[in-house]
Amino acid sequence: MKVRVAVATLVAGVLALAGCANLRAPDVSIWGGADPEALACAQWLQALDRAVDAAGVRDAQDTPVAAFPQLRASRLSDAFRAEAARDPAVMADWVDLQHRQGLDGRRVELANMPDRALSMLKDTASPEQARAQAAQRLHDCSTRLTTALLASRSLQLRLLASDPVPDAYSRAARWAGLYPLTRVPFSWGVQRWQDETRAVFERESAQVRTEEPFRRYTPAAPAALHDPTTGVQAFEHARLDALGMLRSDDALVQTLLDRHAPVLEIRQLADHDRPGRIVWGADGLPTVRTDEPVVYRRLSHTRLGGETRVQLVYLIWFSERPRTGPLDLLGGRLDGVIWRVTLDAQGQPLLYDSIHACGCYHLFFPNQRLRERPSPQRGIEWVFSPAPLVRPGAGERVVLRLEAATHYLMAVGVSSDLGGTPYTLEDEDTLRSLPWPAGGPQARRSLYGPDGLVAGTQRGERWLFWPMGVRDPGAQRQWGHHATAFVGRRHFDDPDLIERRFEQVTDPR
Repeated sequence: MKVRVAVATLVAGVLALAGCANLRAPDVSIWGGADPEALACAQWLQALDRAVDAAGVRDAQDTPVAAFPQLRASRLSDAFRAEAARDPAVMADWVDLQHRQGLDGRRVELANMPDRALSMLKDTASPEQARAQAAQRLHDCSTRLTTALLASRSLQLRLLASDPVPDAYSRAARWAGLYPLTRVPFSWGVQRWQDETRAVFERESAQVRTEEPFRRYTPAAPAALHDPTTGVQAFEHARLDALGMLRSDDALVQTLLDRHAPVLEIRQLADHDRPGRIVWGADGLPTVRTDEPVVYRRLSHTRLGGETRVQLVYLIWFSERPRTGPLDLLGGRLDGVIWRVTLDAQGQPLLYDSIHACGCYHLFFPNQRLRERPSPQRGIEWVFSPAPLVRPGAGERVVLRLEAATHYLMAVGVSSDLGGTPYTLEDEDTLRSLPWPAGGPQARRSLYGPDGLVAGTQRGERWLFWPMGVRDPGAQRQWGHHATAFVGRRHFDDPDLIERRFEQVTDPR
């Protein structure tokens, strides 16, 4: 018993120090007049935040909203702020979106908290009971606060005035790095990479690569693909909320994610060219199990022409980008490739784009109904499109051809040959809470750190590229933290990413 008290006292001290480290904790006193229990709930959620931070298990995907501890914001949710101010129906669904983002993030944090931290939330006989009771209170308190928010116009006005999600660029770093001057050679480097990539696409797109050392990976979904036009009616009649976002229709979402999952055609020279499942290694750093090919996926949305459009995102992990020598600044542990499909109002591909999980190498593949807008500033990274969009027909899938070692995208095509090694599709959110090896300090841990980066994946390029303002350039990172331009500003999850760069063409002829 004395040991338990001593441990509790120690943890309490850590929590107190963590609280002191936050020089200005968000004021939750606004909840005092909303509901007799609302203020207590807001204070409990703040205590949970302190315990989460002390345990180092903060989930960084979405951003906490000051004074609204049950909510978390994203760049997507920020895009609806003006509409929410005008329309009560949009306000309700806007709040609900942030409420769900908050619950998702906190559930991840609760799942990853070590047992010793749980004892500070609820002194019960077992960690399992403490975790279950905390999860129930999390749900109850988040729901109570959101209900009170939706009933109070003054609270809604305060939420509308809250700070937007910050961008992923450091102005201080750009100032210290003399960005107006140093961006010039970086711009030259970007142009050289674009020229080389365009030449690769021109060469590779004219060839079929099925021989060794290329190996195909095909989604383990139904092999018989229906004509893509047959799903138009179901998509057009899908249930949307006031934000225009696809609500939880598991069958439709599953169909869309399965239908547009790509075939991978990878030049394989070693194990680091085999896609696989992310697991924790014995050294406490993430690695990839190549005996179990997995592609992680997510459903997202963007804005285009005042409408909300569905996006399907696929993430492929490799164990490393091997270093070619001591002066190689780009190699390191883990290498991820992200492929995204933006659908039009009929559920058909409108635009493909791709990055690596560091946010690097952003490529666009628009169809003929999108025309690039002029860049607003000379020399910035605006749109790089090495090839046009290819739309798969009945029985076809998009094929991504990847280079060995660097895993650069070399070509995009279509094929009705769906043979190859099958891979499974899994929810990307599983990466936010992975089983920790037996005997470790806690049962589960997120792939991503509280800063949104994957520990151990730092690259040597960070010592040279920091003047561009990107935090730890080259490191693999979590959704919501992908800055995709060294010269200029651009995020992979910018809701106006497409609209700012392309205009829709009504008659593509």
